[in-house]
Amino acid sequence: MRNEKIYADSVFYLQGSAVTIKPVIMQSGSYTSLPEGLKIDKKTGYIDVNQSESGLRYLVLFTPTGSAESIKNYITISGINYPDKVFNLALGDSIAAPIYNADAKIPFPNPGKTNVFDENGGCKKAGIVINTENARINLAQSIRNQAIDTGATEQVKLAYRINDGSNRTVNSLNVKIYFYRNAKEIPKYLTDLLAVRKTTVVAAGTDSQTTAASTQNLLSLAAKSESMARPRPPCIIVVGN
Repeated sequence: MRNEKIYADSVFYLQGSAVTIKPVIMQSGSYTSLPEGLKIDKKTGYIDVNQSESGLRYLVLFTPTGSAESIKNYITISGINYPDKVFNLALGDSIAAPIYNADAKIPFPNPGKTNVFDENGGCKKAGIVINTENARINLAQSIRNQAIDTGATEQVKLAYRINDGSNRTVNSLNVKIYFYRNAKEIPKYLTDLLAVRKTTVVAAGTDSQTTAASTQNLLSLAAKSESMARPRPPCIIVVGN
């Protein structure tokens, strides 16, 4: 397997009208992508950007007709995500900061009032406290708003606009927060989900060894036809201590 450009760019943005990205490769063959969420035509390699899960980085594989060797490439559908992790309020871990374009190291472009988060107030109505200018979630206040010790918020759509290559086109992300009194109360299905997410969500801006490990895990699961944890919605778990 070799690295080679499949598309003209590596980051693509939702737009107000349909966006179809075509590969630069002229050969016939088959395409696939990992993890789940990219709307790609397996025969042509055409990508429907607006119908893909945004805020994620994908591994795209192209296998030329008659060849046993695949070409791999990484692309990102622009947007935000949140880290899959356990937040411990007792340790002051009370803010979930967004990740832009699958890279925790880069800031939002044009910060301030030109970027708007929770546009329709879906999170606010569910008691999820989010800063409408920077998308940071106040987990402590969100949990207090639920008025119960253990459970989960309603899953709601976080609608937002970012002043970037999308031209402030409306984007969205489903958000749900799980909360427990302590780590021992977290059910096994959630701890299993977290473990899988750590190795199947490919992050940009990571070192080559980490990227290689995530890639290998994705390819291994795909080869075994094993199900992979869908990378959305983000797995945000909060414990009191």
